[in-house]
Amino acid sequence: MVRTIVLAAFLFLVSPLAAAQTAEVIASVDKNPVIQGEPFTLTVTINDDVSQTAWQPEEQLRDFRVLNVRSSRRTSVINGETTRTTSFIVNLQAPNMAGIVRIPPLQIGDASSNAIELTILDAATSADELEQRPAFIRTSLESNQVYVQQQFKLVARLYLSANLHSGNLVAPELDEAEVSQFGQDEESYEIINGKRYQVFQRTYLVTPLRSGELTIRGPIFEGQITRESGRSVFSSIATTQPVSAAAAPKSINVLPSPDDWTGHWLPSELVSLSVEQATPEATVEVGQPITLTYRLTAIGVSPEQLPELNFEGLTDVSVYPEAAEFASTTRNGRVIAQRSQTVAIIPRSSGKLTLPALDVAWFNTRLKQKQLASSQPIVVNVQPAPNASSAVEQQTAKPESPINADSKLSAEHDASIVLTPLQSPYFVLAAVFAGLWLLTLIAWAWWWLRQQRTKSVSVNAEQVHKPSHTWQQLQHAALANDAAATEQALRDWAHQQLSLPIHDLREIAEHFKHQPLHSQIDHLQRCRYASADKSWLEGKALLRALKAAQKHLKQQPKAKPSLSPLYPN
Repeated sequence: MVRTIVLAAFLFLVSPLAAAQTAEVIASVDKNPVIQGEPFTLTVTINDDVSQTAWQPEEQLRDFRVLNVRSSRRTSVINGETTRTTSFIVNLQAPNMAGIVRIPPLQIGDASSNAIELTILDAATSADELEQRPAFIRTSLESNQVYVQQQFKLVARLYLSANLHSGNLVAPELDEAEVSQFGQDEESYEIINGKRYQVFQRTYLVTPLRSGELTIRGPIFEGQITRESGRSVFSSIATTQPVSAAAAPKSINVLPSPDDWTGHWLPSELVSLSVEQATPEATVEVGQPITLTYRLTAIGVSPEQLPELNFEGLTDVSVYPEAAEFASTTRNGRVIAQRSQTVAIIPRSSGKLTLPALDVAWFNTRLKQKQLASSQPIVVNVQPAPNASSAVEQQTAKPESPINADSKLSAEHDASIVLTPLQSPYFVLAAVFAGLWLLTLIAWAWWWLRQQRTKSVSVNAEQVHKPSHTWQQLQHAALANDAAATEQALRDWAHQQLSLPIHDLREIAEHFKHQPLHSQIDHLQRCRYASADKSWLEGKALLRALKAAQKHLKQQPKAKPSLSPLYPN
């Protein structure tokens, strides 16, 4: 009995050690050989229950590109004996170098797997081998040599030997480049060596952001295809089969921009710049906007690559550009990008106004040379405003000549001699009454001036507490968010209160030198002269900015008059 107890205890202690010693790891691949850059599946199974983090494939498979990893656990009980297994399914991509590649023994805990020698076939010479696969990808480039930031196409064609059940096509990769899908996928069928394939075609737009000899990693497909099951008596029942494929890498030469290039770099096949006036037949007056729309169009670039238009060369006008609008379309398989810029130009003086042509420099990728896209100049006859006062409306009186002045003095002297009163009683009496009348007139004038002074003080006191009529109009228009009425009321208020000859609302902001007011006036002008109907909802903000500008101006210290030195040298 004692021997039985000791034997049972010994077996209980030794059984975990025996189980640990029997742990085994088995590694296998779904295909061998594989083609250069082709994905394949590596399955690693251990007869134990381990966690997902027990094995890190990236650390032990450095010669391969790990696409994804998933794991599964399985527990089975047979004749009272419980077995547990854990499997790691790793999708790998074969190296780009042809030859023999060894998958080393894979370590999980204290156990290690068997090694695998994998044969990598050259993709260029393995077309027949590739076509035997249930799925493979072929790619083509629009050009093998492009300039930096020049857009080119990569076309990927996925061949499936059976109908597609589900799948995902991962886009090609290029370091420091922008890759996006172009257009919709195309589906067709093709016969290769007597074998029918379902073909899916997808086009990508690639824009390299740096120059040099670059390698494009091809797109990768993972999915399932549908095959009829020969083991079933029902021919309509089908099974799915997992498949994967990857395109061979492609090399491309990206040229840098020319050394003598300055300014914005815009490589394209064709660039044009046009301008359109909203109402060319309308009469233009000083202070009225001229609405122009510039359209910059380029082939083979994205809208974000189009440069901003420069309006700094326009003089004697106020320029209010709107926010640019971008658009992109396709025509005849080419990408066409467009930048539309609407600008309101307000002339400040009358006469012939010439708006010069705008130029945009671009690089012709076909001719390999610099070119200019230019708009047409616009000539407008600006009429003076109807209510504008003439610069010289009144002429100053001419000074009298010395001869006329002498004649006038002599005539006054003669008149004084002729009109000298006679010394008589009537004259004395008239002088007395004239003196009394003069005193009465002086007393009445003194009383009238005092009354007027009192009224003036009361009126001034009321004006201090009551806003002016123009300010009330400005408040009413701004609170109603009426852009046109606010603009006119602002002009009237500035003319009355600031005595400014308002030709442009910017003059008000320049008078106060207040940035928030400057921003509010610019926003009012943009909404006022926009080509589209844009609502203006910043009336309260404009009033706040105007009040703050007045307060800011009052707080500015006045410049003290400079005195001459007390003891000049």
